[in-house]
Order: sequence, then structure tokens, then C-alpha cells
Amino acid sequence: MSGRRVVLWALVAVAYLATAAPNAQAWSNGGYSADQYDPDYGTHDWIADRALELQTQDVTFLESTYHTRFLLGTEAPDNPDYIGDSTNHHVYFYSTGDLQDDVCAERASTVYHTALGYMADGDFEEAAYDIGVLAHYVADPGVFGHTMGAYTDWGAEVHHSDYEDEFESMLGSLAEPSGIVLEDLDAYNATLGLGETVTFGDGAIRPNVWMDTNYDWSDDTFAASAMESLHASVGAVAAVINHFMIEAAESASVPTPEAPEPPTSFTAAADGAHVVLTWAAPLSDGGADITGYVIFRGTDPGTPSQLADVPADARTWTDESVERETNYYYWIVAENSVGRSDMTSLASVRVPNSIDSVTIYIMASAVSAALASGGTLYWRKRKRGKSPR
Repeated sequence: MSGRRVVLWALVAVAYLATAAPNAQAWSNGGYSADQYDPDYGTHDWIADRALELQTQDVTFLESTYHTRFLLGTEAPDNPDYIGDSTNHHVYFYSTGDLQDDVCAERASTVYHTALGYMADGDFEEAAYDIGVLAHYVADPGVFGHTMGAYTDWGAEVHHSDYEDEFESMLGSLAEPSGIVLEDLDAYNATLGLGETVTFGDGAIRPNVWMDTNYDWSDDTFAASAMESLHASVGAVAAVINHFMIEAAESASVPTPEAPEPPTSFTAAADGAHVVLTWAAPLSDGGADITGYVIFRGTDPGTPSQLADVPADARTWTDESVERETNYYYWIVAENSVGRSDMTSLASVRVPNSIDSVTIYIMASAVSAALASGGTLYWRKRKRGKSPR
């Protein structure tokens, strides 16, 4: 083949792919997270969180300890810094009902088994991330644009990013989905089933071409179909997570959270008429995020009484309700969603009488030291009305 023909065919191929390749975006990610420890929140995250709320299995490690990793995973398939595989997010059917392209379902199945492997190895952090990735692939065919394309019987969609943007703008006001029955479906069939429903329509969900042609959020039928598609995506993701947790329980020890260990480096120190407490976080949160700390105090080392609740990010607290010349004993415990830690060892402190009493003590010590060393003390009487010389 001549060089000119090669160039020509290359140009044709590029033009074809430009029109045929599906858009990478479906439900939104809220942006691409600049901080992996504080992921941006979008529709994919909303779907994933609603799916967790439907679970009957213990998914605390996804809701609490590794929730940030779980949410980061939901944006990874779109984010080029992580996966960014823009051509693997669709499910296509022929108008006859036969399957044309199941790439998104295949991706969901692959990630499912990778996540299951992490669970079997006890690597729950990476498992949480992959379950988030899995949630993205499963949910994508819930957007009608991911069931349409230039080389399908339905043609390429007109509305995609505007549909995504509209849902993202509603995130703060979306009602919790109701009436969803938790199913048990493997990743491949859940993704394929959602794509089929959105392609051909079912109940309140209108077919993909109808949604694209009649795009109008003020139309009740269109709006109801869009919301039902969103809820169908929640149901599909919930069904897969349920299936995953059941299978994981058979092949691995799913982490069960427990109460945290006590805080560390706990100290108490007098500061004038106050007592300042300081501490460090527990060595282990028990598998669930620390929700706060509880401070106990007593004037006897055997009778602690609850004194104050402080937030999870606190590392110091000042007790302003103490009395002078009194011994105080303090303890602190950490709390998570399971319960409280054991108490720390007590920290004791005595609040001095006053600054004057400290000064008198220092002077008395100086006098004693002088006399003990054989020194002589001289006292000069101050004459009334004159300054001392």
C-alpha cells in the first residue's frame, strides 16, 4: 500500500473514532480531585453512598475507615491520572435486543475480581478503592448516552454533558431513593441489565432515543424517567456490592470494626487557675473513624466522673472549672461508631493556691538556703514617706 493510501486510511480511522468513540463522562464526579485524601463529590459518589445505605451485610470499612478510598475509586475510570479509559464505559444493544458491545460489563467484572483478590489478601484499603471503581462501571449505563453511539442502531446522542451537569446541580436536593429492593447480582449481569433497561425502557424509564429526542427537564415524563434511571443505577450498584460482600465472606475475613484503643500521650498540667489536658490519637481506631473523645475527672483516683465531650480533631482541652489547692485526676477515652475505648492511665495535677503562694514558697526556700549556708540576713526598715535607698 502506498504512503498516500496509508495516510488516507489513517485519517479515515481517526475521523471514525472521533464520531464513534463514546464520551467518557456519564454520571458526574464533581471534578477531578486535587487531593486524593479529600475527593471531590459528584453524582457517582452519591450513587455509591446510597448503594451502601441499602446493604444488609457489614460494610463499615467502606462507610468509615476507607470511605475516602472508596470515593476516590468512583472517579478513577474517568480521571486520566488514575484509569481514564474513556472507551470502556458503554453497553450497546441492537434494536433486535441482541447484545452488540458489553465492554463496560466486562470492565466491571474484571475490577470485581481484582477487588475480591484484595479482600482475600486482607488489603481492605485497596479493596475499598476497587469497589469504588466497580461502582462507577456498573452505574455508567444508567445514563442514556452510554447506550447510544454513532455505530449503533440508535445513533450518537445529542445530550450528554448537559444531562450530567443538571444532575450534579441537584445533588444537594436529591431525595433519598425509596422502594429499591436489594438484589444479589454479579457485576457483569448487573451492568448489562441496567444498560438494557435504559436502552429499551421499562416502567417509568423511557427508551434512550426518546430521552435524547425529548430532552426537557420541565417535562414531567422526562424528569421522572431521569430520576428513575438514577435510582436504577443505585439499585444495580447495591446489588453488586451485596453480591461482593457475600462472596468475600466466603473467601476472606471481612473486617469487623471494634472499639478503638485509648488515646496516647495523655497529660495534665496546671496553668494558673486552669488545667490544660493534651493527648495524641489512639494507635488504632478499631476499624471505624474516631468520632470524638470523652474526658473524665475526679478528686479521688478511684472515682472518675464524665466531664466533657470533645470533637474528633481535638488534641487539647482546658478545664476552667477547677478550684485552687485541690488535687485533680483525669482520664480520657476515644469513641467510634462501635463504642468507647478503655480509659487512659490517670493524669494527676494540683492547682496552686495563687501566684502569691508560689512567690512566698520561693522566698521561704531562699531564706532557708541562706541560713543553712551560714549566711546573714539583713533587714532594712523603710522610712515612712521616703523611697528606699
